Amino acid sequence: MRYQITKLDKRHSHHERFVYMIEFSKQAGPVGVRTGVCTPGTGALDFDHARRWFGEIYGRSQEADLQLRIDAEAQWANQGTTTNPHWAYHTEFREYRIYANAPETAWFQLKFPNNP
Repeated sequence: MRYQITKLDKRHSHHERFVYMIEFSKQAGPVGVRTGVCTPGTGALDFDHARRWFGEIYGRSQEADLQLRIDAEAQWANQGTTTNPHWAYHTEFREYRIYANAPETAWFQLKFPNNP
């Protein structure tokens, strides 16, 4: 599995809610054709595998933007929220991202070593 982990700060979306962003490749098919090294792009597959693992371990979650909307509407309607505080995901514009906090990201790294 190949991924990149970024510690979120104020330049990133969802930094108020999560600590890390795990990004998977946008590439599909052969990567590095110009260099002569053809490595299949497995970003969508790796993302799906990781998303399923997070769902099994930490429970179902929603898209990160949808979580913000749900929480805002729940606060406005004076209701409890049902969003998952451990993780969320993002797939818009073929950006395969998982947002998570420190313990969840550490467990993910132990389960799935990065193979760049």
